[in-house]
Amino acid sequence: MKRTMLAFAVFLLTTAALLGQARAQVGFLPEFMGNAAGVKSPGLAIKFFPSYFYQHGIDAHDAEAAFEPQYWIPGFTGDLAKDQIQFVVHLPIGYRRQRDATTGRVVSVTGIGNLSTTIEYYWHFIDEEDMEWWFDNGITGGYPTATEHNGVFIGNKHYSVAIGSDAFSVGWYQENFFRYKRFILSVQPITFTYGFTDERTNTRSGLSFTVMNGAAGFQVAEWAHVGIDFGLLLGNVLGSRDAAGNSLPKTLRFFTGPAALLGFGDNDSIQISVLIDAVTRNVNRGQGIAVAIWHHF
Repeated sequence: MKRTMLAFAVFLLTTAALLGQARAQVGFLPEFMGNAAGVKSPGLAIKFFPSYFYQHGIDAHDAEAAFEPQYWIPGFTGDLAKDQIQFVVHLPIGYRRQRDATTGRVVSVTGIGNLSTTIEYYWHFIDEEDMEWWFDNGITGGYPTATEHNGVFIGNKHYSVAIGSDAFSVGWYQENFFRYKRFILSVQPITFTYGFTDERTNTRSGLSFTVMNGAAGFQVAEWAHVGIDFGLLLGNVLGSRDAAGNSLPKTLRFFTGPAALLGFGDNDSIQISVLIDAVTRNVNRGQGIAVAIWHHF
């Protein structure tokens, strides 16, 4: 069975601990193995992303089920084997539960996160028997569809919990899929996202970006690759502000962990990544697991 060629365009939201608020990790997903490759035929595909993430410092549990319809058409050459265009809608539905370390009081919220749309162009730069390279670029738009708990007072502090950020955003990313014999590498060298003002909280995340968000794997069976995921997320880099007009602290998160890609023909796959924070700054450290189930109709 030939190794499954997959595709993935997801709007990656860098999360931060905002003043007086706790943000869920909705959208915090790695670049799964095989994601940046094209498909074998045009038409509709769908991806389902269940994930779970736990943050130690604030005893917060984040669970998400994201749905992503995808539609594929030939690119500018008209030949699907040479270039492709993908249209994507990404809708996360999440649950966040957080316990205050002092009082033991629990605050939770359930609802949708940030709806996003993406247009992505794939170029089959190299297509040989032992070597392959898909090179693509995507433009994303995020919309203020987040859910927020009204908040509670714990002691003399007011806390609220939210799924996503209730603000518009725009982004651009470049990603690559490499295959050399039994080795594969799926990587986004750079992603830029600009979050505008959240009208509910009067905060703005500004410019954030990710560096070398990717996964590398080796084929151990006709239907299976195993490897590692990795990524560096930098938040509130430029143009951020809190409710008082001050710049938010810059955040840093470097994560890594084991990953696997299981392919079932050209139209079905399961991808799994374990997320382990190795280095964090101004953001709570944690770990979790993310799964992507993909089917091309």
